[in-house]
Amino acid sequence: MRASFAVAALVAAAALLAVPAEAKDGVRAKLDRPVALTGAKTVTVKWRLVDEHGEPFKASGIYLRVSACGRARVEIPAKPSGDGYIARVRVPPRGLRKLIVGLEGWKTADGRTRRADRYFQFDPPLARDCA
Repeated sequence: MRASFAVAALVAAAALLAVPAEAKDGVRAKLDRPVALTGAKTVTVKWRLVDEHGEPFKASGIYLRVSACGRARVEIPAKPSGDGYIARVRVPPRGLRKLIVGLEGWKTADGRTRRADRYFQFDPPLARDCA
């Protein structure tokens, strides 16, 4: 009897641990106000994360992944702000190419731990050609 209870408890715990990964599917970033990818020295990006039903999605380890024209990609930590997040981005002379929200994550397999971040697109996407 105790063994079957222990097995049932382990199965239930495993099911609960699997929920967070699935809960991230369908999450997208919604801007609070428009963002210019060119023509400014610095832009403030303010957004909130929502699931496929429009419900708020909160997490720690949120950052803004910035791709600039002619430069290496950078990650800017986001700060909580009201019901969302905020990050300030320096805009290079050729402008920004793409902004996307990242969620820091980790995966352990075969005794090795590595980064396994999730990415959430802005809706509509914040991207442009650098030509």
